Amino acid sequence: MNRYFAYCRKSTDDEDHQVLSIESQQQELKRYAEREKLQLVETKEEARSAKNPGRPVFDELLRRIEHGEADGILSWHPDRLARNALDGGRVIHLLDTGNLTNLKFPTYTFENTSQGKFMLAIMFGQSKYYVDSLSENVRRGNRTKRERGWFPGLAPMGYLNGRSETGEKIIVPDPDRFHIMKRMWALLLSGGYSVPQLLDIATNEMGLRTPKRRRIGGGPVSVSGIYRMFSNPFYAGQLVHENQSYPGKHEPLVTLAQFERTQKMLGKVDRARSKEHVFAYTGLMHCRTCGGSITAEHKINRYGSRYVYYHCTHKKAIPCREKCLEEGQFEEQILDFLRSIYLDKKEIEEALATIEEERNKEHASDAGIRQSIERALANCVRSLDNLTKLRYRELIRDASARNSTMRKAGSKSG
Repeated sequence: MNRYFAYCRKSTDDEDHQVLSIESQQQELKRYAEREKLQLVETKEEARSAKNPGRPVFDELLRRIEHGEADGILSWHPDRLARNALDGGRVIHLLDTGNLTNLKFPTYTFENTSQGKFMLAIMFGQSKYYVDSLSENVRRGNRTKRERGWFPGLAPMGYLNGRSETGEKIIVPDPDRFHIMKRMWALLLSGGYSVPQLLDIATNEMGLRTPKRRRIGGGPVSVSGIYRMFSNPFYAGQLVHENQSYPGKHEPLVTLAQFERTQKMLGKVDRARSKEHVFAYTGLMHCRTCGGSITAEHKINRYGSRYVYYHCTHKKAIPCREKCLEEGQFEEQILDFLRSIYLDKKEIEEALATIEEERNKEHASDAGIRQSIERALANCVRSLDNLTKLRYRELIRDASARNSTMRKAGSKSG
């Protein structure tokens, strides 16, 4: 009754955080087991937070204990086993049922008694309280930081996390990417480029790549990443969290008015309302300059009048500077095009006469083919009748009869 599983856990699977945590726990548990003369069946390690239940290694360890592969668990501290009520309750339940006979901790003394299990439950409760209060403290700290005008996280592309002279964590422009991002905003606001075109220019002409984050190397920027950038109010100097906006102290790339204009260009404004409408000419027309699709949207002027505007989607690689058109102007262009392909009565009569002539030729050709087939069929029927009459008059015989006659004729001549 002296078999133990050693369990080591760190709170994150990021190798750059707590890199010595697992190794140091293993060494301490090994020394403790040798000092207390404990038999270690196996050492299990896991890089997973214990805030929520569902740790695969820990769940497997408890199942193996239920199957009798070990009698106890050796760990650095009770909070390594559980920081949530469910996992803590499972451990205490195994102690109650006798599947788990003992727990050993170098930093905490435990006895498998009612008082010991009571104190263990308190320790699990304190661990959960620590996690909950830590989350609340982090949220409060982030809220305070946003109120002070600084983004409390990893800086978006074009910026870097830095420190002020007083040591405060701030956001500073990225010297390698800030000017590229600013140029991309200017090109988009010019109205002559689509987002995919801007991505191609930034990647192939400006050399834009994502920054290296810890062990992740920089790579090409995706189309979705560019769309997220153009939709992020951070670049307009605003910190938005849970529908609340805070003025940022970082250097913005664009003004707030330019950002709102960009959202209209990308169709972010009134998108839900525009989906309720079916536009007459979308899906039928293409831009005459770049060949891109034509889309439409509703607009309301300052007097409350509603208008429908059609414009190119600007998603082709060819630069397109075509402006939007009000629906009436767009319909005039369509009518002008239809008038340019108008046929007068004489041209229509000539076209119909040509069609009728071609139809007559097809009928004549079909009749000639039909007559040829009928003649061939009649010839076949006539030949078959002649063969039948010759056979009936015994003027022709089977091949075997002819061969026999020929053999007889040959024997007579010999």
